Amino acid sequence: MVKSIFMNLNINEFKDLIKECLSEVKDTNPTMRSNLEEDLLTQRQAAKYLQISEPTIIKWKKQKKLPYYQNGRSILYKKSELLQALRKNNHLIEN
Repeated sequence: MVKSIFMNLNINEFKDLIKECLSEVKDTNPTMRSNLEEDLLTQRQAAKYLQISEPTIIKWKKQKKLPYYQNGRSILYKKSELLQALRKNNHLIEN
């Protein structure tokens, strides 16, 4: 039998609860942790991965040709999303 728990949370409490749950899963599941860490690239790593210059990746980011995530001042990219964006915009790599 599945037990259901209903709580009255505001949006910030809900976000904190989700973060805590994800943190617990990452701590108890090394495979998930390594997959999450391997998938995220810094701007420099992403440029190297795509074999382009950092100014080029910055330009593409500003032109919204590449999806990215910002954590404070850090810019992060997901490998899978980079590859998907390049497939969608194959003219980017033809030059």
